[in-house]
Amino acid sequence: MVSYYFPPNPLPGAHRWESMSEALRELGHEVTVLTTSASGSLSNDDPWTVRTRDMQASPSLRRFLRRPAKVGSAAGDGRAPATAEAAEPSAIFTRGLVPDSWIVTWLPYLIPVARRLIRERHIDAVVTNGPPNSTHLVGLAFGRRRPAWVVDFDDGWRYEPLMGTWPTRAQDRLDAMLERRVVCSADAVVGITPPIAHDLNQRYGRRVYDIPSGWSPARLNAEIASTTPPELPRELVSLVHTGGLSHPERRDPRGLFEALESLATSDPDVPNQLRLTLAGALTSSDRRLLDALPEAVRGMVHEVGFLPKPAALALQRGADYLLLISTGSHQQVVTAKLSEYLLAERPIFAVLSENEAARIIRETRTGVVVAPDDISALRDALRSCIDGRLAANFQPRGLDRYVQPAPAKAFAAVIEAAIAQRATAVSAEGE
Repeated sequence: MVSYYFPPNPLPGAHRWESMSEALRELGHEVTVLTTSASGSLSNDDPWTVRTRDMQASPSLRRFLRRPAKVGSAAGDGRAPATAEAAEPSAIFTRGLVPDSWIVTWLPYLIPVARRLIRERHIDAVVTNGPPNSTHLVGLAFGRRRPAWVVDFDDGWRYEPLMGTWPTRAQDRLDAMLERRVVCSADAVVGITPPIAHDLNQRYGRRVYDIPSGWSPARLNAEIASTTPPELPRELVSLVHTGGLSHPERRDPRGLFEALESLATSDPDVPNQLRLTLAGALTSSDRRLLDALPEAVRGMVHEVGFLPKPAALALQRGADYLLLISTGSHQQVVTAKLSEYLLAERPIFAVLSENEAARIIRETRTGVVVAPDDISALRDALRSCIDGRLAANFQPRGLDRYVQPAPAKAFAAVIEAAIAQRATAVSAEGE
């Protein structure tokens, strides 16, 4: 039996390793998850989940960073966030520290605990998952006597970076050096999407494995069974969107609303046929966008507010169609929401730029993909929701790759290969 050690993505809402660790245990492997206390705890925390101290859990520091107070737990406790739109955090932390602020708030606590766990639990392999990219520096800190090390990228580091370019040349050079050291030092490298894997392969000449996030239907069904979602009007066609409505450079719903307005203007019956339900906290910019809609169109939009994850999942399954919005130039984009939508077994109305999510939806035949600025195509897609054409064309295929245990089996094979490679390297050093 092999023991694995995972310092997974500590950001709230990151579920890749919740599912992956469970699936690996079901395959017979021991998995220790090491993560932060900054976002509270999960209901399924157990002796194999270890949480370290984190300065970002401090109320005083959070106020200084202009971040909202913690909400109960990483999974959410059913309450809405304290504010729909937090103020911008201090630029000293967001754009001053390379590669990110976690290098000072979490890494100093993470490294000593990780070393202790490796020693006490006889860890054979370390998997570092990011962003934040500073998590990967744990592997470098272990030095030459470390276990096998696998680097897992949920987003690109320098490929389509979430934070954009660095303000100074010195920061950019340091960031580039750190990425190179991590990618070239690890025993194996994994990307969550083909674009991430291809980019790293092209720039560093390394083999990079492409392993998607995997979701467990049994886990999701158990969560859904414990909740009752808001009711959807059965007399109307329901198009449901869960999560944040808009995000700079990531989600722009304006084209969709323009198409909805155009359709309602040309056909006065549309407002009596279609209902768009928004589940999630709305920002002030979302409010301005909705308030600018004509009265008839605004009446088609129903807000149910923030929902805990089980209720949001249940709402997805009660919808006629699911709305996914992902716009901008980032090709690597595949959100956790897409995984949820795929398992909800409902047709997806996808307002997407040409990115990885668009490829997956087309490949799996799980919905229609429309460019965010093609108003005519958006109108026709909305009409297809009403007249049933989108539902008739819903023919899912090839979803096994995105459902556990397939991703866990693929990741276990990579880890085993990394362990073998590390053993060979240590043997060569000994000679």
